[in-house]
Amino acid sequence: MSPQPAALPAAFVTDLGPLPAFMDDDYAFALAELGKTLPRPKAVVVMSGHWLARESLGVSASAAPGIVHDYSGFPREFYDFDYPCPGSPELAADVVRRLAQAGVVAREDAKRPLDHGAWAPLSRVYPKTDVPVVQLSVPAGEDPRKIMGVGLALAPLRQEGVLLLASGALVHNLRLLRLGDDAAPEDAWAKAFDAWVLERLDAGKIGELCDYRRLAPEAAKAAPTPEHFDPLFFALGAAEGARPRHLHRSVRYGSGLRRIFAFGA
Repeated sequence: MSPQPAALPAAFVTDLGPLPAFMDDDYAFALAELGKTLPRPKAVVVMSGHWLARESLGVSASAAPGIVHDYSGFPREFYDFDYPCPGSPELAADVVRRLAQAGVVAREDAKRPLDHGAWAPLSRVYPKTDVPVVQLSVPAGEDPRKIMGVGLALAPLRQEGVLLLASGALVHNLRLLRLGDDAAPEDAWAKAFDAWVLERLDAGKIGELCDYRRLAPEAAKAAPTPEHFDPLFFALGAAEGARPRHLHRSVRYGSGLRRIFAFGA
């Protein structure tokens, strides 16, 4: 009897717009290293903060999802870029089934392309575009514990060779970014919020993390809206209680905090 394969980790990467696909910097190199270090997955299920679900969770279900350039104000090359990875209708149907068993209403969406929260980091992690990708929406306005429940319902997929990936941001306030200032020092308010989050992650204080908007210092600045922070809870649920390994931390533009975590395995 062959041994059961080790489960893939759950992972969290930072969405900083389309930049990771185009900038050869330390964060892009760290994403590439993540792809080299992880066992090759059969597929990726990624939750991105740029797709919000109001009534039911969306699950991309096309065999060839394509991408959307959901941003403005960038050079032409940012709109010519493509990431033609395959999708997986079979995995999408399996995801919907598993979520239904957990009491989560989800629907397959065969027309949904990958947004930049998914394809920009994945273009560095799996640049050959040969790993199938299924994208999940963020349950808009939900309690963090319910978002963790989505990750927990899909956690068994890790044992089946599927990478569960959260793409979001611990700090996400575009109005306070000092764009164009590559030498900008790290903003103290962003550093304080990040440190608070890391202390809770490392200590397994998930209840406090779920109440971050009330308890964390500078939460109103760091996460004025929750959709980019919420994918972290998907990763936490998918991790089934595992503590994070801190694979990367860097800052651009004063508060453009970039982190990579892996949980478990």
